Amino acid sequence: MSTPSLPDWMVQARQQGLLPPEASLPVAERPWPVQLLTALGAWLALIPFVIFLALLLGRAWEHGVTAYVVGLLLLAAGVGLLRSESVGRFLEQLALPLLMLGLGSVGYALGRDLPSRLAPALGLLLCAALVLALPRHWLRLMLGVAGAWLCLLLVRGPHWIGGDLAPLWWSVYLTLGLWGLAQAWLHAQGLRAPGAAAAALLEPVLRGWVLGLLPVLAWLSGPTFMMSGGLGSGLARELHAAFGAHLWASGRMGPAAMSVLAAALGLAALPQAWPVLRQWRLLVPALLLLGLSFVLPALGACLLVLGLALVRSRRVLALGAAAVALWTLGSFYYQLALPLTDKALILVASGTVLGAWLWLTAERRPLRLGLAKPEGAARWSIPVCGLLCLGVVNGLIWQKERLIAQGRPVFVGLAPVDPRSLIQGDYMRVNYALPPLPPVAEIAGPWQERPRLEARLDARGVATEVRLLQAQEAPAAGTQLLMLSPVNGHWTLVSDAWYFQEGQEPRLRAAAFGEFRVMPDGRALLVGLADRDLRRLP
Repeated sequence: MSTPSLPDWMVQARQQGLLPPEASLPVAERPWPVQLLTALGAWLALIPFVIFLALLLGRAWEHGVTAYVVGLLLLAAGVGLLRSESVGRFLEQLALPLLMLGLGSVGYALGRDLPSRLAPALGLLLCAALVLALPRHWLRLMLGVAGAWLCLLLVRGPHWIGGDLAPLWWSVYLTLGLWGLAQAWLHAQGLRAPGAAAAALLEPVLRGWVLGLLPVLAWLSGPTFMMSGGLGSGLARELHAAFGAHLWASGRMGPAAMSVLAAALGLAALPQAWPVLRQWRLLVPALLLLGLSFVLPALGACLLVLGLALVRSRRVLALGAAAVALWTLGSFYYQLALPLTDKALILVASGTVLGAWLWLTAERRPLRLGLAKPEGAARWSIPVCGLLCLGVVNGLIWQKERLIAQGRPVFVGLAPVDPRSLIQGDYMRVNYALPPLPPVAEIAGPWQERPRLEARLDARGVATEVRLLQAQEAPAAGTQLLMLSPVNGHWTLVSDAWYFQEGQEPRLRAAAFGEFRVMPDGRALLVGLADRDLRRLP
């Protein structure tokens, strides 16, 4: 009888005589926890080795051929350990850090001694040699990632940091084009027996190649929707300055055209693999994606990778490309070159056209809802709830208008803070010159008293000598009471943001005071921002 633990295909192979009767599944020599601990020991053993090399060579590593010699020796040792069949587990795990040290040493020497474009070219040749020499699939994938980044460095421009990213866009699409041609060649070779070995060798390299390009596309797209808000307004501004979409600043047409071409190729590849997609109903959605690819230059590259990955059944790669495509679509929110109204019109028009097209091309079927007429409490609950909502909303509006009309004008100084961050429209994040306040967690209960401030007002209504009151402490005579509110995990006066009309941000940079209307019990409302002369802005 066959062993129950054997898979069905092995049982059938033994019954048909393709495998000997005693054939069984290979048993791992060591369980994975032991292998993990062995790898950890190898990495820890490398630390004193690096210290020994640093003490032995000293500053000789920075000059001359020492870095080349040491790097090549480390690479040869790593390759030899990985190719050996009789080496122990510990030495096999030690091979990876040796390879990384060798690559780092040789890469440092090449970047030090050679021109900016010759160094990555030789780095590509070194990666190709390691791909041929190393038998491990995952190592070839990592070398593919490194090869993609080195290819980008070959055509880099001199003004990337200054915002001239047009050469980088061209290098991305050139690298992507090389990947697409290699994928086509790989597919053709895989269908022939003589080319199967070459296809198996290059498959992990090309997968790593495009996986290295996907984070570059996300970086070029800039921050996506709601990401900046989650990181904080100050950091959001810094991220947008570093990662903002630079396409509209220079070289717009070239990358946009390449994006549209890449999107067209990616969308055209899907019907070739799946004939069910050859429907005229999908024409308008495809055209909308092409239009968005013109506005978002990274979207076309993502669609090309997504299409080819789906055609070749590379699910992990397809999921990565889809994630970056969604990131790119979300980055449309932060393109400051387009006004918010224009972006809203583009999205509304796209959604309207797509919805109308789907409605026109959908199959018409009779719809029978069979809704029963409401009876009993259901007849009056809906209008009552509507009246209650209207009453609550209008009551809040009346309360704010009463506070504005009867409240005392109070001006509170603003502390230095980031002047702009985009989350919902344009707004200024404000911070007030207040004394140290307790954490919100210490006063979080709905029945606990909120912190209160006591402020003296000068002749102009500017709050001076602001002091935090203790619990149950009454404010001194002639002072103004200010009630604090919890906002975004900290205490502040009413709100930490002031929304403004798009395009007014330069004028609001002169803001020095927050203008409030305050009631005697400390309830306040932020009504505007003022400059040093207490003039309302904008």
